[in-house]
Amino acid sequence: MALNRWSLDRLLVWIGTTSLIILFVPIGLYITQNVSTAAEESLLARARSIGNTLATQLVEPMLVEDRLTLHDALHKAEMTERDIYYLCIEDAQGRIMAHTFDGGFPSQLTQLRKGIHGEIVRFRTENEPLLDISVPIMESQLGTLRVGMSRGKAIKATNRLSLLMGIALCLSISVVFVGANLVAKKVSRPLHQLEAEVSRFPQQYNVDQDLNVSGTKEVESLAKGFRDMAQRLILLEREREATQERMVNAERLAVLGELAAGLAHEIHNPLDGMLECLRFLDSEQTKSERAAKYYPMLNDGLQRIAGVMRKMLTFARSGQNISIEVCSVAEVLEALELLLQADLKKRNVRFSWKCPKNCLCLCDRNGLTQAGLNLILNAAEAVEQGEDKQVRIKAINDSQWVYVFVEDSGPGISSELSKRIFAPFFTSKPSGKGTGLGLSVSRELIRASGGEIELARHASLLGGAKFIIRLPMAPLEARNG
Repeated sequence: MALNRWSLDRLLVWIGTTSLIILFVPIGLYITQNVSTAAEESLLARARSIGNTLATQLVEPMLVEDRLTLHDALHKAEMTERDIYYLCIEDAQGRIMAHTFDGGFPSQLTQLRKGIHGEIVRFRTENEPLLDISVPIMESQLGTLRVGMSRGKAIKATNRLSLLMGIALCLSISVVFVGANLVAKKVSRPLHQLEAEVSRFPQQYNVDQDLNVSGTKEVESLAKGFRDMAQRLILLEREREATQERMVNAERLAVLGELAAGLAHEIHNPLDGMLECLRFLDSEQTKSERAAKYYPMLNDGLQRIAGVMRKMLTFARSGQNISIEVCSVAEVLEALELLLQADLKKRNVRFSWKCPKNCLCLCDRNGLTQAGLNLILNAAEAVEQGEDKQVRIKAINDSQWVYVFVEDSGPGISSELSKRIFAPFFTSKPSGKGTGLGLSVSRELIRASGGEIELARHASLLGGAKFIIRLPMAPLEARNG
């Protein structure tokens, strides 16, 4: 079927009518059949109940062949149920002992049971349809009680229900026909307007101009979606150009990183020689009082420089291999404090951290260190313009995870920026101030260790942003050892 040949109103009428017929007809037949079956089951239950009750009363009269008592019992039972059409008693030889027919027992009823073995027989007389139910008397040793029940009311109820279902189907089709025409008129006109606007894109379309299409909620939503799509396409083109520029800057930074690694290596080698010379001088027993005073201070300074150089070599290596090991979070934080102490002091940032000694996780040590370094430097930049410059780290653990919270007293991160801060090359810093790779690289490093890094939904107690690093807890034997 070619849909482009159909108008919207005809298509809705056709679909709606077909759907109603497909749904109504099976459901109507199912309901009608169930109602008919339920009505017949009710008749059968009442007939069995009357028959079983009456059968116990007929045992003694049948034993003494008291036909008058049998007739009275049948007539009394017939008066209790309006749907009883007849009652009759057959002895064990098939002879009629008593019945409720006024004009004599019909010979056709005698022939009805011949050749039929079963409790229930359905048949129809000239007046109405009947059910013939056989109830054994004293386990059929004395004979059988036959109860005839009228099915007329049950059939009339079923016919009325079928008529109501047909009327409901006709009314539903009429409602669908009228409703389909109304919906088509309400939807077709704004759709034509939207089609005209779409045909103008992109040559004559003005992204800053509102798209005035009025109609149903779905049509207005479609118009808004088209307008947003057009705006996103234009923005994506602008971002593509900006991304190319950032990639060039990232390449330059990568080259600078390699140079920094080489520089750190060149400084580290002579530094080891200087430390060895200092240890030799300090070991002399005849050194002067001034030398004894300044040699330890000189050793501490050189050791500090050596520690910083080692950290720089660790972070400057490109293509690090992930090595999962048991890692002490306290040792990582201590190393970060040593590495960043000078920079944070220069910025007048108060840095503090708190972590239990037994807080151990499974991670790549270099990856956790680099992620922590990026978060602390970002936090330090965020608080730089404030009066109360604080960066605080807290680590806790439960039975499964280790959590490291990095929070600051800066202005925080808006809800719009929070959705994009982990995207590669996205940065809120001015041009030339950042590459937009720090948080995305940090997240990948943490994820490589089976953890996650995310921005907390609620602001820090310090008033600024709060980042959470989650890593797998180390096994129990590693923590106890």
